[in-house]
This record gives sequence, C-alpha cells and structure tokens, in this order.
Amino acid sequence: MVERFGLGGDVRVWLEEAERLPEPVRALEVPVGVEASRVLDLFALEGVDRAEVEVLWPGSGSVEGEWPPELWHLVGCMYRRLCADAELPVGRWQGWPSLVEAEDPRVRVASLWAFAARVGAQFEAHGALGVDPSVTVATLADVGVQVARSRRMFGRLCLETSAWVAAQFRGRLYWVGGLQLEPGLLVDQGGVEWYAPEEAARLGCGMGWGDMALRLHIPSGGLDPVSVDEALGRARGFARAHLGFDPVVATCTSWLLDPQWGEVLGEGSNIVGFQRRFTLVGEGRRGESDVFRFVFGMPVVDVAGASRRTRLERAVVERLESGGSLWVRTGWLRLVG
Repeated sequence: MVERFGLGGDVRVWLEEAERLPEPVRALEVPVGVEASRVLDLFALEGVDRAEVEVLWPGSGSVEGEWPPELWHLVGCMYRRLCADAELPVGRWQGWPSLVEAEDPRVRVASLWAFAARVGAQFEAHGALGVDPSVTVATLADVGVQVARSRRMFGRLCLETSAWVAAQFRGRLYWVGGLQLEPGLLVDQGGVEWYAPEEAARLGCGMGWGDMALRLHIPSGGLDPVSVDEALGRARGFARAHLGFDPVVATCTSWLLDPQWGEVLGEGSNIVGFQRRFTLVGEGRRGESDVFRFVFGMPVVDVAGASRRTRLERAVVERLESGGSLWVRTGWLRLVG
C-alpha cells in the first residue's frame, strides 16, 4: 500500500500501529447513496470540494469510484484508529498522517471516508452526553472548513488537518456558538503554557497545575464580539452538563493573542478586542508559521509572496520586513455561569 501510493516511512509506521489495534465493534461501512449525500451535507463541503469528493466516492460509477483493496485498507486503518481512540483520555494527543503530497486524490482525503463511517457513532456519543444535535451538526461542519483551508494552501483537494478533524470524533471538540471548545488540562502541552505548579496553586481553586479547563479555538471569521460573548456565556454550563467537569477558566493559545496587534490594528479591531479578554501567561513561541497559514493561506513563510490587500496582511509583512517577529501566546480568562 505504501509503495503503491508513494507514502512515506512515517505513514508506514502509523499504519503498522493501526493494524495492531483491536477489531472495531462496529465494522467499517462507508455510507452510499442517499446516506452519503446526508453525510456530505453535514460536512458542509464547499461546491468545488463536494463535486470532486462525490466523483471519488466508492460506488459513484466513475473510474475513481472503483477502489482497489489497498485504498480500502488505508481507510480501514484510519477507521480502526478512530474507533480505538473514541474515549482517548483528556490531555493525550494522537497523531494522524498528513497525505497532502499523494498523487491519488482519494488518498489525500482518505480520512473523509473514515470520518463518514463514524458520523452515526458521533451522534450517538454526543446524544449519550446530552449534547443537542445542533451542536453535533455545527461541529461536523468544520470538516468542510478544513478541506477548504487545505485547498487554499495547496491548490488541490486534500485534508492537511486530518488530525484536527479526528479530534472531534474523539470527543475533543464541540462547536458552541462562536467558539470551539476542547476539554484540556492546565499544563504545558502542545504549545499551551501554564504557570509553574507553585504559582498556579496560589491562583485559587480550579487553576492548579493539571486541573481541568476548556481550551478555546476560533473558527474562521469567528471573532464577532456578540458571538464570542454568547459562546463564553454557554461554555462553563456546557462543560458541566455534558463533559463531566466544571471548569473555572478557559485558555486560548493563538497568534491572535500577540499583544503587538494592538499597536497596528487599534482598539476597534475584533482581534484586539478578543485578546483584551485574556490574561497572558508564559513567554510564547514564534508564530510566523501560524500567521502565514491562517492569514495568507500559505503552508510556508514567504514574505515576498504574501499579499498586502488588508490592513492585517500589510501589518504582518511590514513587521517581518523590518526585522520584527510574530508570536503565539497563551492567555486565560475566568468563565461565568
């Protein structure tokens, strides 16, 4: 399979690990026909992405819809991984292969079919937690956002952020109002920073090292103050009612929290208004790569090739051309409710 599709050694290792996982209780069944259309509706793919995916779908009647055994095995390994990680402990991250360089488009978006096969289980899992189906629908719609973002960066159908999408099928992401909520721990992990244990202990109950918290993620265009207020107002109650813990604080780790934006965007900016909600912690890390991905849709930092159409784009380019840096910072805020 690795040889046929031109995959790398890291993908081989990931697949070998997936092959050793237990057989899923629910066998792999990729939806077809009307059910496939319903799943694609839930994924909210943009028109060009959906049209290409429909041609590639197994049983579509096209040449691309005739799947070889190796392709089924690839999807099967992904499905096996999802099933095994359905209740992955909070704080543990599970990697996922990025297949954006594969020539076969079915391989580049192979994870879509593993995700499609888990949609029914996703509704069941959320239902068991008492999560309203509207939240499940909103969460699943992020699939289309990620596919569109990947096309913008690489110029063709792919899903570079499969690991991010996989997290929602492991009960790690919930799109509630204007924000995405992720249960997490107050520790230094995956770019998130927190206070040293002694300092954290002095902050009060629910803010100690290792305590449960919510991590906030911002969907594309999701910084409207009213929408953010609504999401923050619901966040603590949502976690208490559906996720089994009562978080005192929420954290956000993002290039959007770099204080430098206040100098160039002004107080009327939604970005500046958003970052004013947070108390910063830690020193942060260099964020040029993040900014180029989310602002310019570029997978690499390329100042010369960056556009300068908006005030934000011009601010990024001017700062880097003058020898400045961009940063990803972690901030926290107290939750109400």
